[in-house]
Amino acid sequence: MIVGGRNLQDDSRTLQHAGVTASSRILVTRGGGADASAAVNAGADRARRLEWVRKAAEALAARDSRGLSDDYALDIENQAGSSVAVRPEDRRNLVLGLVLHDKAKATMKRGDFASALDELLLAEEALALCDPALTSCIDNLPLLLIDLVWAAYKLGDIRRLAVSRDRLSRARAGLARAHGPGLERLRSLTGSAFSPELATYMRLEVLEGLVGYHSGENRSTVEASFRAAQTKWRRLQISDEALAMLRGMGYGLQESRRGLRLSGGDVTAAVDFILEQRKAGSERSARRKRVEDWNYERVNYGKTASGNYVDADQLDRLEGLGYDRKLAAEALRRNENRGQDALDELGSKARRRALELGLALQEGLKARGDNGAPQGSGAAAASVPPPSGAGPSDAGAAASSSVPLASAEPMAAAAAKTTDPKLAALKVVVEAFAAAKGITIPPSGGTATGSGVAASTSSTAAEVPAAATASKSGSKSQEADDSAKAEHAEVKAAEKDLVHLVESDPMAAYDIDVSEEGDIIATFLTLLSTGTESLAQSGGAAGGGDATV
Repeated sequence: MIVGGRNLQDDSRTLQHAGVTASSRILVTRGGGADASAAVNAGADRARRLEWVRKAAEALAARDSRGLSDDYALDIENQAGSSVAVRPEDRRNLVLGLVLHDKAKATMKRGDFASALDELLLAEEALALCDPALTSCIDNLPLLLIDLVWAAYKLGDIRRLAVSRDRLSRARAGLARAHGPGLERLRSLTGSAFSPELATYMRLEVLEGLVGYHSGENRSTVEASFRAAQTKWRRLQISDEALAMLRGMGYGLQESRRGLRLSGGDVTAAVDFILEQRKAGSERSARRKRVEDWNYERVNYGKTASGNYVDADQLDRLEGLGYDRKLAAEALRRNENRGQDALDELGSKARRRALELGLALQEGLKARGDNGAPQGSGAAAASVPPPSGAGPSDAGAAASSSVPLASAEPMAAAAAKTTDPKLAALKVVVEAFAAAKGITIPPSGGTATGSGVAASTSSTAAEVPAAATASKSGSKSQEADDSAKAEHAEVKAAEKDLVHLVESDPMAAYDIDVSEEGDIIATFLTLLSTGTESLAQSGGAAGGGDATV
């Protein structure tokens, strides 16, 4: 039994000492009749899923938006779709909070409000770590707080709902800062014809009424909240005639409803809104297409020594300065995406010539692979097959070599036997490189000599005993390795799910189904106007099946 947000304990205190009067509302909740072990198992399963979600969200938040690796990367955009520059420490927490919020909204749509509440609490913690100067300019945190209280209501958690006044107060203050006291900041973004915030403020006032009712606030204050929410709810109702008119114009059902709701039922304004949203959607699709195209293009340039792809922004800058795109990409790759170092290399005539010869060598290797010979695995550090007649250890040395000059010698010997003019020209290039480095090119079937291959060979030979020793004790750590791999796979799967749930449409946050709020408003206004203190006859509208006496 709960009174004013406090549990009534079965102790020696009288009802008067517990603060219960003749007009008090006492919430009586049903006891736990379910199997205790099943409840514990369900809680443990929910905690496990939440841990995967947290790890995946943290991994996404820790990466920058440049997309230098094969992993997913997220960007932060404003209402206009432009990227927003945020300090790295704030960016991590902001991305973490936004991703978890989007995940929680998808979980609420499935009806799993218990899991959604856990995800929302994690998101609240993440956003609380951001610089207040940043979160005060955006409405993401207030929207999160409203969703958090809504999830508590849907769970029938009256104890949590009764103490949610602070969250709702912070949500209202945050909306006032982000939108402006008179919504002037929001109007500057959306225009005077649109009211995307209407459903958000309506839900906020419904929750304020519910919290006030269950925490024993003054009846007039509670009724004022529901009356204000009712006014907004009526403005959000869509005319069947207006909806049919838009449908007759060829617009879809969902975009027609959203357009009418956000434009206050004005058909002309709704059409303008739909066209604007379609244009914004096309621009988002075009940006995604450019990212997809780049993800395919970057593979052709290979990776840096640290395993990163070429930075697209740096590459565009160098190309804008007049340098060949492939040549600029190779300079960035060799210099670990350090733009100034790459520019210095391109600006030096001798070093640029070396880059050009290196690219020619790579193209020759690819052409050789296309002609049926074994093909290398990468860019400038492409591995080359060992010379014919080489033993197993020589094969290991050639495969692990990252010195393109020494590794290319077998290709030069093969080029001597072909009539392909490109490979014949490359033979001259290889010989010039070999002469500059003091490397002797062996005849076909011979073994290469030179510091590059020798270093790789000795390194590989040194690793063989270590590998053999590790194999003897490998069975002891097999289970740990399998567990780590399984955990990695779980996190990667959770990452993929989170990326697909991230909402790129800025207006989706304001597009709320308000049908349930209408029922809540009608129920509680009836109770307040008649002075009824019982919700049992209303089907438990106060909290998902709980009864108030």
